Amino acid sequence: MPTLYYTPAVAPALARLEKGRRADARRLRRVRRALARLAADPHHPGLHSHRYPGLPGHEHTTAWTSYVDQGAGAWRLHWTWGLADASAGRSQGGTDGAVVTVLRVGPHL
Repeated sequence: MPTLYYTPAVAPALARLEKGRRADARRLRRVRRALARLAADPHHPGLHSHRYPGLPGHEHTTAWTSYVDQGAGAWRLHWTWGLADASAGRSQGGTDGAVVTVLRVGPHL
């Protein structure tokens, strides 16, 4: 099972769903379910994961996208994956393994 890491861009999106005028408990529940599936298996059939070329701000990275929901106003998870880099301090528990870095959570681009 891969380890999930989040870029700083993810926190504001989750905070927006949790509280304030634009809080959306239903969508937050869907985002959390999609993140749990991503942590268990990045290629879970319910995520419909596929490569996403040219993600703004990450053009030179092989990014993937996964569904949070479908239809009008659909949200997506954008992420990359690779092996943990112990020299960068990204490995937990001293073991190298798969790492999924969530780049963005938000409306479909």
